[in-house]
Amino acid sequence: MNDERTNTYKSNILVVDDTPDNLRLLSAMLTEQGYTVRKALNGELALIACQKVLPDLILLDINMPMMNGYEVCQHLKANEKTRGVPVIFISALDDVLDKVKAFDVGGIDYISKPFQEAEVLSRIGNQLKLRSLQLQLEEQNIILREEILERRKAQEALELSEAKNRALLDAIPDLMFRIGYDGIFLDYRIAKEIAITQTSSHKLLIEKGITFPIPDAIGPQNSLVSKNISEVLSEDLSVWVMHYVEETLLASTMQIGEYVQQIDGIWHAYEVRFVKSGQNEVLALVRDISDRKQAEAQKLQTEALLRMQKEQLEQALSELQQAQVQLIQNEKMVALGQLVAGIAHEINNPINFIYANLSYANEYVQNLLKLIEIYQQEYPNPTPKIDRIIDDIDLSFLIKDAQSLMEGMHRGADRIRQLVLSPRNFSRLDEAEMKSVDIHEGIDSTLLMLQHRLNSQISPQNEEIRPAIQVIKEYGNLPKVTCSPSEINQVLMHLLNNAIDALELGSSSECNPLNTTLYRQPTIRIATELIAANTIKIRIADNGPGIPESMRSRLFDPFFTTKAPGKGTGLGLSISYQIIVQKHGGKLTCSSSSKEGSEFAIEIPTHQTKQT
Repeated sequence: MNDERTNTYKSNILVVDDTPDNLRLLSAMLTEQGYTVRKALNGELALIACQKVLPDLILLDINMPMMNGYEVCQHLKANEKTRGVPVIFISALDDVLDKVKAFDVGGIDYISKPFQEAEVLSRIGNQLKLRSLQLQLEEQNIILREEILERRKAQEALELSEAKNRALLDAIPDLMFRIGYDGIFLDYRIAKEIAITQTSSHKLLIEKGITFPIPDAIGPQNSLVSKNISEVLSEDLSVWVMHYVEETLLASTMQIGEYVQQIDGIWHAYEVRFVKSGQNEVLALVRDISDRKQAEAQKLQTEALLRMQKEQLEQALSELQQAQVQLIQNEKMVALGQLVAGIAHEINNPINFIYANLSYANEYVQNLLKLIEIYQQEYPNPTPKIDRIIDDIDLSFLIKDAQSLMEGMHRGADRIRQLVLSPRNFSRLDEAEMKSVDIHEGIDSTLLMLQHRLNSQISPQNEEIRPAIQVIKEYGNLPKVTCSPSEINQVLMHLLNNAIDALELGSSSECNPLNTTLYRQPTIRIATELIAANTIKIRIADNGPGIPESMRSRLFDPFFTTKAPGKGTGLGLSISYQIIVQKHGGKLTCSSSSKEGSEFAIEIPTHQTKQT
């Protein structure tokens, strides 16, 4: 069990007791401490429960019908699956022999009834910690055994490789030449297994895989001793060898040089080690390293290929993560669309009926009122019964209020129609493709959707009343913009929601102990302008507490959020960034400073060159 699981996992405890009151008491006590508690009234039910879900710890009573606690514990310890689960006996039996028997059958602790809550919780906590440490130790042992096995395999492979290398080196000895300070060959060592190969321009001395050029005058029957290297080697190779001979004699330390030359269209590489072997002489050990150089070149190519594959993999992972974020966004938009469709279907029909008939109802009321007025003119002296009815219904007030009442009903019905239309304008599910739209209409629809959050509310931080949020619109003269309307409205929703969240946080005195007046009038400013011939800019600013500089560089990363745990998913700004930058070829930036609020700026072209 690793640390992450320990921090988040709630231990599962099985309580076994045939007394329901004891079960309820222990269950309530442990549940209050955050444990997951399961209950069993007898031993058989306890064994079945352990097979279904393995508990982290068992509280076991002894005196139970059919199968007592000792027998239950013996069954648990005999089963490979449940053997490691710690068992704490909790019983009214207080005899020493009972306790000894409990430990003999596999119990790890014994609590006598009546028990103290603090004691029970302390012992349970200690045993769970010991169990956690035991599991961690087992995991570490498994990992250690795997590491030891891997290292043993690596060691064996290394030893086998070294043995092969030693055998190879023994089978292919280096050519050795002893050269004086004046360039005279003093001695040399060539194995008996040599061959002379004639080429178009050189004779090649071949000794067990070492290819070395020699002049035509030198053969196996001729000695190199007392000959100058200029007589044996080419001019450039002679100069190269003498340079290292002089360096070795001056420094008195081994010098290593590499020489490459082309022989009949084939490149050969040599590594020569120069070691001072006397006062005025040097021992040269020649090794053909053509294969090694070729392997190094192949290694460089392989490393370059691996780097390219790594970059491609990282790109694929990034695209996968972006696809996951986009999938979440699409699912949210589908859910919103279903909600909008349901609301529109259920509300739109009856409200349209009411709205369409209000004008007729108003006309009917006006006609009736006109008829009453004519009756009053034609019959100025009504009967006592009519007088009583006129007084009861307050006819004069009714006539004055009827018109305003009908107008109010008309405005209310129109308001409901706008509310039904607003989610449709916001989601624009029928406009998934790029279309030419009015950006201001999208902003207004989004604000209407968030009106309930803009009104004054009780602050969740300090339960004080947060004033209504003031929205300042500074709309410029914008042309129609070709975009995906539903996705642009989704971005506006994310940014405005974040601004409202910041203002609600800023209204807390705990967040701003030095400036209690800054957020008395929380404000969101929305400004739009045409900044170029084909680019518009939307700025959404708030006077909230601002975003710390350390967090700004990660604002648009998926699953990163500045909100408290449980308050945000960290997807809103990431989704917005993808919509604005990747799909619409625009820009999404943020500027913020402590206690001065934050501003998000959107820049998008008025026309899309291609549809992504």
